[in-house]
Amino acid sequence: MNKWILIILSVLAGLILVVGGGGYLWFHQTLKKSLPQTLGEVHLPGLTESVQIIRDTFGVPHIYARNESDLYFAFGYALAQDRFWQMEFYRRLGHGRLSEIFGEDFMEVDRYFRMIGAAGLDKELPDNLARLFESFTNGINAYLESHQDRLPLEFKFLCYKPEPWQLDDYLAILKVVNWGLSSGWEADLTAARLLEKAGEEKLREAFPVWPDDGPLIIPEQTKSLSALFSAGHETMHLVKGLTAFSGPAASNNWVVSGKRSITERPILANDTHLALANPSLWWEVHLVCPTINVSGFVLLGIPGVPVGHNLNVAWGVTNVMVDDVDFFIERINPENPRQYWYKDHWEDMKTREEIMQVKGQEPVKTEILLTRHGPIVNDVKQGSQEQAISAQWAFTEGLQSAQAAYLLAKAEDVGDVMEALRYWELPSQNFVFADTNGNIGYWCCATIPIRSKGDGLLPVPGWTGEYEWKGYVPFQERPHLLNPDEDFIATANNKVIGGGYPHVIGHYWEPVDRIARIRQLLEAKEKISVDDVKRMHQDIYCVLASEMTSHMIEVLEQRFSDENAKKAKDILSGWYFMMDEDSVGACLFAVTLKKMMENIFQDELGEDLFQKYIKLVSFPPRAIRMMVRKGSSPWFDNVNTPEKETMEDIIASSLSQTLSELTEVIGNDMDTWTWGRIHTLTFEHALGKKKPLDWIFNLGPFPVGGDNLTVNKKQYPYEKPYRVNHGVSQRMIVDLSNMDGALHVLPTGESGHLKSPHYRDQINLYLSGEYHPAWTNRADVEKNSEGILILRPKTK
Repeated sequence: MNKWILIILSVLAGLILVVGGGGYLWFHQTLKKSLPQTLGEVHLPGLTESVQIIRDTFGVPHIYARNESDLYFAFGYALAQDRFWQMEFYRRLGHGRLSEIFGEDFMEVDRYFRMIGAAGLDKELPDNLARLFESFTNGINAYLESHQDRLPLEFKFLCYKPEPWQLDDYLAILKVVNWGLSSGWEADLTAARLLEKAGEEKLREAFPVWPDDGPLIIPEQTKSLSALFSAGHETMHLVKGLTAFSGPAASNNWVVSGKRSITERPILANDTHLALANPSLWWEVHLVCPTINVSGFVLLGIPGVPVGHNLNVAWGVTNVMVDDVDFFIERINPENPRQYWYKDHWEDMKTREEIMQVKGQEPVKTEILLTRHGPIVNDVKQGSQEQAISAQWAFTEGLQSAQAAYLLAKAEDVGDVMEALRYWELPSQNFVFADTNGNIGYWCCATIPIRSKGDGLLPVPGWTGEYEWKGYVPFQERPHLLNPDEDFIATANNKVIGGGYPHVIGHYWEPVDRIARIRQLLEAKEKISVDDVKRMHQDIYCVLASEMTSHMIEVLEQRFSDENAKKAKDILSGWYFMMDEDSVGACLFAVTLKKMMENIFQDELGEDLFQKYIKLVSFPPRAIRMMVRKGSSPWFDNVNTPEKETMEDIIASSLSQTLSELTEVIGNDMDTWTWGRIHTLTFEHALGKKKPLDWIFNLGPFPVGGDNLTVNKKQYPYEKPYRVNHGVSQRMIVDLSNMDGALHVLPTGESGHLKSPHYRDQINLYLSGEYHPAWTNRADVEKNSEGILILRPKTK
């Protein structure tokens, strides 16, 4: 009997090994088969002349064509080679079609993205650009048509084949990008709920104005609404977890003039902050034909280079943080929920019926209602309510970036750059730029609504006609600088301009920390070098910590007597506010700050609204900074206790909780409480959100320094500390005395294919503060080539 049991077990073990081994071989064969061809020749319909795609040692394509049409064709082809699954995911998200591949869990997401774009958008392209975008589309489809049997692994997992790429699919991706860069969708609704819950005084402290001493980019010279907001909030949070927009999209850029540069020519730096996903939202490319020679970073599926340089100029971007969405409270006709009141009459809503295909079930019909302000964002049912919320969003009316990006690629000096930026309204960006003649400049390229009344932060009555938009601020009236006396320009999502400016740009500015530190570093040296810029990119000094740590030390000294507290006091007393991964002081400060947020806001707001508030990661530290500077706040009092708590009480409770939590999580030895033990970075894939796919698609975790407030941003959600999910998503340095010597880096790699050598080959560069050359000289490109693919016209 025992013998048979052993035989059966042996057979089963053998079968498992065979099946498992076969599965392993199939998996790796599938990965290998989907890798793009980078050597030899391919004959493709749609080309007029041959094109060379030279891949360098980091997998970056350098595309050489003889005309613009073929250049854009090869641009689309090479992008699809590396990142087609990612492009497919974002176009489906923008079109509201994720349910077709993921099932009913994504129906609300699909409806949401159909709803926010239901008012339409400006699709117009000049004739020459329309032809180039058609070539770009044809290039993507040439890849698809020739790779139906060897698509990326994600298509195998989801068991479907993609549809051909359409000319306007890039607009679906732009919708997602513009939505992700627009803080108002979430902040305005949270502010309205907080006003209702806590009152006006506490609202003003929780959503503080820009401090008077905070640097500017341009120096000075009703009824309950809670039930109407909740559904939209949950959908937004689901989407943020899937995309490159896990938090407010922040960034740094700066440019110094030749007078402040060791090279005697401008130096420009840019690092954009998005979700630290796998793969990155950015893709590097170098495009060359007789009329274009541009290198830089591309947003997936969008034919243009929003961050980059050519032979004469360089440019970089940060998010303006413009308030480009307003919510209107609409009065609904109780007799007809398809009508709303405007001034002195009922107006009929427009209706759009959408049919959503859902994996595993019958198609689902949904109706989207439109007012003069925009779509209704909550459900409206017969006789169930007297109010609804509509949203007016600048994306549906502004100029898309296509023409601007095309003209930027061909610009020869800052005059050409400024002419190109006339056509850049969406997404709203702070552009800094420079040319080889020594000029530097800045332009606020944003759709800034001109409001008849109000500042846009809170929902307003839609029925009075008082709060209508009267268009947008014209290009020449948007804030801008050219060759300023300071000889440098820096932006870090800070307030653009002072109170004398006649239009409201926004309220969602990032805390002052990054811009204050960048300016401090730029002002500290008479001449700036490329090495100085590299060090600035890696800077992890926390300005808020420098302001608050003394208060923590004082409380530890006055209110604690145990040995643990004494040691914490000594550590903080010797800490220089660097959020280094090996620093215990950084860990103590960060955890205490998080505990302060809980102890200040949670009792008053309740768990649900508190979680929504701290998801607005820029506001809690802004609020706490202002409260600590003042030394008092109505928020400090815990409404659940009879005592009236002070700032010192809040700090004491927070420190006590910090010491207990770190002891439990890490252990009793405080010397091991380093920041990198709890502050880690994992590059997550959209499919890696689910176990066990995380083992296949995610990269990490890696212990990292920095935090939400440092120049080298490594941001974590306050509601899920301290797991980094957002931060520096690319870096670029351009010394305009050496245009062939620009430096680039991505967080992971150029390719989205697991088996590619360029799937993760930039991680070590990124984490260690290094870069790779952005070769633009043909001889350098060929010297550092690892493969040349020639695309030839297919003859009949």
